[in-house]
Amino acid sequence: MRNSGYLRNYESALRLLAVRGHSVHLGFFKISEVFQETAIAELVHDIPEISYTVYPQRTGLWKWLSRYVRQLQTYLRFLDERYRDANKLRARAASLLPPPVSWLIKMIVGHSTTRRWSFIKFLRRIEKAIPLDPFILDVFKSHHPDVLLVTPLIDLRASQLDWLKGAKALGIKSCMCVASWDNLSNKSLIQMEPDAVLVWNRIQQQEAVELHRISSSKIVVTGAQCYDRLFAHQPSISGEEFRRKVGLETQTPFILYLCSSPFIARHEVDFIRKWIAQLRASANPQLKNIGVLVRPHPQNTAQWRKVDLTRYSNIAVYPRHGANPIGGQSLDDYFDSMYYCIATVGINTSSMIESGILNKPVLTILSPQFQDTQKGTIHFHYLVDGGLLNIGQDLDDHFSQLSQVLANHESYQIRIRQFIQGFVRPHGLDRECTPIFIEAVEQLARGDSAPGDSSP
Repeated sequence: MRNSGYLRNYESALRLLAVRGHSVHLGFFKISEVFQETAIAELVHDIPEISYTVYPQRTGLWKWLSRYVRQLQTYLRFLDERYRDANKLRARAASLLPPPVSWLIKMIVGHSTTRRWSFIKFLRRIEKAIPLDPFILDVFKSHHPDVLLVTPLIDLRASQLDWLKGAKALGIKSCMCVASWDNLSNKSLIQMEPDAVLVWNRIQQQEAVELHRISSSKIVVTGAQCYDRLFAHQPSISGEEFRRKVGLETQTPFILYLCSSPFIARHEVDFIRKWIAQLRASANPQLKNIGVLVRPHPQNTAQWRKVDLTRYSNIAVYPRHGANPIGGQSLDDYFDSMYYCIATVGINTSSMIESGILNKPVLTILSPQFQDTQKGTIHFHYLVDGGLLNIGQDLDDHFSQLSQVLANHESYQIRIRQFIQGFVRPHGLDRECTPIFIEAVEQLARGDSAPGDSSP
């Protein structure tokens, strides 16, 4: 794992691996605030079959050459015609390179698929010739693993690729685990083909084939095991108690506004202020007086520290300093906020999917301010095309949709469930994804070992 924060996506898988008699050694580049060392220690204490190490990243000349080769590939993927409107994604990738380099590559390659993939193949020949990291080879030789699982693998610098290279060189079976719904469309390329790629759904399967050119025979659709806990969770307190806890009126329904990450909506406060002001000015009495709970994104909380919304009644910001819902009270609060709301609103966040799991109508407003991180991303359209997301072209259109939701939110539930079944649990709404994930890993382990890769 690139950092310990990914444990929240795979904790159920780790626990089931241990139950089924497997030993797991976790490797991180760093400990994340999302899943701190105390939480890791508790996990390891609960499950003796699990151990962990924080490993250093590669240093020296080869580190810089490999990073440059990988970042070039990352930038090249956003020259694909499918990313023509993805200005912010392309700019983020370009920021990893010196400006003259990104400009020159764009001039030479343009939107030509042939030229782009020829350049990528050339870079991969260089990558293959870069010597393996001896430290990583020593780690593998000391642990003798049957399988290497790696996630997310597609960070913008492809920093975990050295581990996949080492595993392939030693003939160790390898598997990429797709960590989130947007990973295959808005991060780097899968720059080296592992023995298996575990994806959530048919959409990600198609992404892996078409965007990353992974062999279809190596792709396994497992569903989103990270959401199994939400299907099984129950509210921790009553709706009245929850409203009182967060500072809302106890007898009125409320809308949950789910804030987005800094990359999607760094300055979201001003937009939310405008949204609340127009909500309170609505001619619809139900909208005018409805409760609003704003939940700041845990990575984007600084902007909320001094925000005062007391001029409006029945409005609350909770938790004001953010919280990652990895378990315990933080997960209870997060679940309860979605369970008791009547609808959710946001810009572009995975919490929209989680709201859908609880059968809540999900709405958004198209805004020029967020154009590049709404319509300018591929994964946003999956929520729209799949029927989960209700799009307002402006605030007036949005409030009209919201009025319809409040009047008859049950009418949205069939299409919400259809989306969740296709996107989150493609093997059936009542079938947990974690066992399917584990069975795919076990199947890989039982297969024939691949011969080790040789470097040119």
